[in-house]
Amino acid sequence: MIDIRRATIDDARHVSNLGAITFDQSFGHLFHDKQGLKNYLETTFDLQKIQSSIQKSSNVYWLAVDNDIPVGYSKLQLNSPSEFVKGNNVCKLQKIYFLNSYVGKGIGSRLQQLVFDEAKINNCDYLWLSALKDNKAAVRFYERNNYNIAGEHPFIIGKQKFDFWVMSKEL
Repeated sequence: MIDIRRATIDDARHVSNLGAITFDQSFGHLFHDKQGLKNYLETTFDLQKIQSSIQKSSNVYWLAVDNDIPVGYSKLQLNSPSEFVKGNNVCKLQKIYFLNSYVGKGIGSRLQQLVFDEAKINNCDYLWLSALKDNKAAVRFYERNNYNIAGEHPFIIGKQKFDFWVMSKEL
């Protein structure tokens, strides 16, 4: 049985490890510059950085656990405006990641529902996210969940440029 709970500072190591593993599983194959990928993973999922992020009142994390083994997580950023999204109180679904072996088990939908519920509790008008244009499965998942493409932006990691859709959903 997969349990999902609000993550705390005590879960920072799990989030850090899962972040690096799941990012590499999802996007590592796209990198020509493996050192750039390695540097990104070490910087972005640094334990102290994750601890600091979990402690911010504007961030809400959840952790998915299967028999005491962390398998996925999500992050909501409250009060996170985007130039592409009009609204008074805009939040960002920053991350939904889980291990590849758990794809198709409903974790993404469950994590997303928790994000929706928390955004509504915090009176968010809109929720937005960035989805890699080439990640067709993720884009379809978000479209099925009533997100619309609101814009696009590049993101540079190391020496590589990636193109992302900004997708938004009215709550």
